[in-house]
Amino acid sequence: MSLEEKLVKIRSPKLESQRETAIVLSAVEDILKQQKHDQTPTAYFVVLLALLGQSIVPSDGIVNKELASSVVYLLDLVTSHVPAALLRAKFSPILTSLAPALTSQDADAPLVRSSIGCLESLLAAQDAAAWALPQAQISPRRATAGLLTLASDHRPKIRKRSQDAISHVLKHPPPTPSLDHPAADMCAEAALKSLGDALTASSSRRKASKHDQEQYQPALLHALQLVKIIASASGGWPSKRIEPLCEVLMGISRSNNERLATGALEVFEAIFAGMADEFSSSKLPRLMEAVSELKPSQNDSQLLPSWMAVISRGYDVSAQISPEETFHKLPELFRMVSEFLSSASHDIRVSASECLVSFLVNCVPKGAIMEPSVFDEKTLEKLAHVAENLLNVKFQAAWMEVFHVQAAFLKTLRWKAFPLALNIVSNIGELRATESFNGQKEADAVLGQAIESMGPSAFLKMLPLNLSVSRREHPGRAWLLPLLRDNIRNTDLAHFRSEFVPLSESMYQRVIQDGESKRTVETKIFETVVHQAWALFPGYCNTPLDICTAFDQAFAELLSNLLYSQPELRPDICRGLQLLIESNQAILAVETAGEEIRWRYQITKPDAQSNLEHLASYAGNLLAVLFNVYSQTLPQYRGYILQCINEYLSIIKEKVNHLNLKVDSAKA
Repeated sequence: MSLEEKLVKIRSPKLESQRETAIVLSAVEDILKQQKHDQTPTAYFVVLLALLGQSIVPSDGIVNKELASSVVYLLDLVTSHVPAALLRAKFSPILTSLAPALTSQDADAPLVRSSIGCLESLLAAQDAAAWALPQAQISPRRATAGLLTLASDHRPKIRKRSQDAISHVLKHPPPTPSLDHPAADMCAEAALKSLGDALTASSSRRKASKHDQEQYQPALLHALQLVKIIASASGGWPSKRIEPLCEVLMGISRSNNERLATGALEVFEAIFAGMADEFSSSKLPRLMEAVSELKPSQNDSQLLPSWMAVISRGYDVSAQISPEETFHKLPELFRMVSEFLSSASHDIRVSASECLVSFLVNCVPKGAIMEPSVFDEKTLEKLAHVAENLLNVKFQAAWMEVFHVQAAFLKTLRWKAFPLALNIVSNIGELRATESFNGQKEADAVLGQAIESMGPSAFLKMLPLNLSVSRREHPGRAWLLPLLRDNIRNTDLAHFRSEFVPLSESMYQRVIQDGESKRTVETKIFETVVHQAWALFPGYCNTPLDICTAFDQAFAELLSNLLYSQPELRPDICRGLQLLIESNQAILAVETAGEEIRWRYQITKPDAQSNLEHLASYAGNLLAVLFNVYSQTLPQYRGYILQCINEYLSIIKEKVNHLNLKVDSAKA
């Protein structure tokens, strides 16, 4: 809102309390008219300063409360629009006049708040030379000290206004080579002292009377808020005061008071957020070193969860600033935090697992997976070795948390999971097959992620199904089929042809050999395996990597024959054929950069276009089969067939339109 818009509101007051301000504004404008001055911010400012001298006299204090409140309120509105040079020139007389309003016990809250607003604009305009003046003189430092005192005031609105003013001033430093505002150090020192005093008072009161300990918590919360304000300002918390701040905050994190513990963590969050830019990032190593040195003991269930939350957030910011350097530190960090998984405390184990997952999500750059250097490869190998060690008996009590970490590790590795995580997947697969094992749900989550990341071909080399040759030394793993169904995507369609088509055929032959007259439990099992094998087909058709080579005439004929001969397989086959089109069209519709598409799908937009053109060459014959099957199916059961038909009609239309464009171009 512009200054004029604010003044218009004052000229037409809606409340009785605003009428005095409207009268003063009218008087100021009358003076400007008499003196033939334009109604500029500077003109308003000069007249209001003269009126301020009449309402507040430094030697006598506030001589006219009503006038002082209105004048200072208007000054608060005007000062931010006045040239900085004029504010620097008038700094001493303005501060001297405002001092009684800021310090007097008789000053009303609205007057104090308006005075703080004036001071805010005044301080934001000061240059480096003014900030260099000592606090003993009438200087910006003395004014800032007054704001810091008011920032812990018991009156909420005054406290909030002061804290906002400090934040604004620190975010608008004068031009200097330093990272920090000239007043940042004194603000940090005052905030730390306020926090220390509040802690001491709270501790003393708690020892004297447990019943009254809550009375002193607000002071701590107010002090924490002030620290947070300073940490969030431009340049962040001053470097030389990082260690004492971390020590105090970690101590508060130990508190049983949830609001205090949360407040301490919010301060850390504010500090890290302030360092997530290139300008302030040089402070981060010192901060992380200070936090690391405060590592609690192995079984400190009060402090460890908070410490690990701070560590994980810190390295998240570090990864944004220095991704490669942070990534190469990851094996050592992983080793340090993973030791807490052996703790007897469930809370510590959960916090450790969440911290490790955070490292994996935030600290492994895409480049280390897509185009890794030799150093990156070695770092990944070290990381895999540490992750594999988590399956040691030492961590058996934490295996549920360990499985959570392993799933995140496999998701991070993507296709690099094979062969890096080969032993992890193999060991968990063997555990899952043990009848006495109680963590089947958690193990399935890890194995499902392994299937998605490394693909079914690599996965089944480690944990083969063994359905055709099931023996004691090669136990069958039919339980893997539902996991495969739910997690196969973005892989090689050729693997389905080589692995599951032969399996389906052999099982179907056994069903036919038994015949209707000899149906046994075993026959029903064979039928179930056939259905489960083809239930995998839609997953293989979800953005496959090899459509142009794997989907050939022979495979198209196989699918056509099955659509005619085995009605029970039609839903899965139609869904798969439909997904071949939909998944590639989805890639073409994505608006993100090509590199992001390749990271997400391992193929590019040109690849997707080629895939659709390849499928269009088979669309005519497939549509003929689909129309025939559609006509043979009862109306209530053929909705999925119609959906599949529509997809193939869409790519035929695209092909025809493409040909028409070529013809039109040739004619032109």
